[in-house]
Amino acid sequence: MVGMVKSSGRWLIPLVAALVAALILFAWNWYPGLTSNPSEPAAGPERQARNQVYFGPGNSIAVLPFNNGAAAPEQAFWSAGFSSDLYRLLMRTQGLQVTSSNSSFYFQDQTVPLRIIAERLHSAHLLTGEFQLNDGQLRVEARLFDARKDQQLWSQVYQRDLEDVFTLQDEILTSVVEAIRPGANGALPKSGQVDTRAWAFYLQGLLLRQQRTPEGLQNAEAAFHSALQIDPEYQLPRVGLAAIWLEREAAGDKEPLLLENAREAVATALRSRPEIPAAYELLSYIRRNYDWDWQGALDAAEQALSLSPGDPELMSTVSLALFTLGRFERAGELLQASIRQDPLNLLRRVRLGMLQEFSGEYEQSLTSYRVALEFNPELPGVRAYRARIKIIQGKPDSAIKESDQEIAPFWQRYSRILALSAQQRHDKAESLLEQMISDDGHHAAYQLTEILAFRGETDRAFEWFQRAYNQKDGGMSEIIGNYFLRNLHDDPRWEEMLILMGLPLTGAATP
Repeated sequence: MVGMVKSSGRWLIPLVAALVAALILFAWNWYPGLTSNPSEPAAGPERQARNQVYFGPGNSIAVLPFNNGAAAPEQAFWSAGFSSDLYRLLMRTQGLQVTSSNSSFYFQDQTVPLRIIAERLHSAHLLTGEFQLNDGQLRVEARLFDARKDQQLWSQVYQRDLEDVFTLQDEILTSVVEAIRPGANGALPKSGQVDTRAWAFYLQGLLLRQQRTPEGLQNAEAAFHSALQIDPEYQLPRVGLAAIWLEREAAGDKEPLLLENAREAVATALRSRPEIPAAYELLSYIRRNYDWDWQGALDAAEQALSLSPGDPELMSTVSLALFTLGRFERAGELLQASIRQDPLNLLRRVRLGMLQEFSGEYEQSLTSYRVALEFNPELPGVRAYRARIKIIQGKPDSAIKESDQEIAPFWQRYSRILALSAQQRHDKAESLLEQMISDDGHHAAYQLTEILAFRGETDRAFEWFQRAYNQKDGGMSEIIGNYFLRNLHDDPRWEEMLILMGLPLTGAATP
């Protein structure tokens, strides 16, 4: 189902997540009631007076982008990269719950009161500051804000040579952890020591890649290559190159060898430094989206998460791999944990609704979709997903109403065919079905399989099932637990397809 987002059927998670989060940011300014945690008990009159504002657990922290002062825009990569490095260090620190930079880095305008930002991010602490670089000399001011007390907890000004930047990061980490968890035991992670010239090119590449434009990606590639020319053993730029090549391939770039080059870059990085979580994450992506090696994708994702256990991105990646294999309970636990640390990531909230649907938790699924629509009423596809649930619940009239409100033409047609079929209005559904086959058959074979299976047209459904397999349709990762495929389960071709896909035969029945 979600695999239809791109015509190729593949799902480039980081890009989609960034776009979705950008769309919903304004909603967080206009829906303050959505930031409270209904499962969190009331705690005293102050909290009740603030409508049960929830700042997250006491060990939670978010890193906001450090301000670069009056520096030229082309120098912004220094402050952004320094902030990102601090985020990654905190992410690897045991005993902390760190808000994803996907959410926290949207608050670049720190004119918003810090307590409001903390509320939106469900974070009890915010790390903020300024980063300035002049003629090789650093001036960094770091500040730790306590949202519950509404006051600054700690601050420090550092003046160092650029060559000492990594030692400085370690010092800031130590001070932050001591302020949040005084006397905490356990070794803290350390910054890697690399050539600062290579580091500068790497930071430029990261910032350029965020532009998500052909020119930005091209310049990011050049920056990563420059970093590798200075230090061939610096593997993070190589991982950055692999991510760009996969992004370009998924977007339909016809340049040959993009996938092969990405595979080799990931393999090279892991041979040199097998402790890089991002490399395993990309390996999981390749195995899932191109190889359909579901267990291999899960193994790589779990290896990444073992290296950075608190990373919400990696929790989501493991959850996605578990979803395909029908291991819904653990997938749901990880996905909800990821959402708690990345509250502005709307894509994951939609995916949670789908996971709940496939788990048979239909009311919870409707709620997840409703919350997503409250964030962004024009989010495409979600009304169609709600229509699916209404059909499963035996409410086709309500499903029609949901479909009528769907803004995306494809998803409206898809959900309307299902709803009309549920109403036994087959003639009306048939004309829409033939239109969908004509217009969308080249990229929507999986959705056509769902429709035909639901209508009881088993032979036609298996024909489109095979087409979906041949087209490498991303929806093929959503077979186990799919209610709309249940009419195929008693046919021997169903088990044959599961075997062909390398999916487990146990747990294949619809909940």
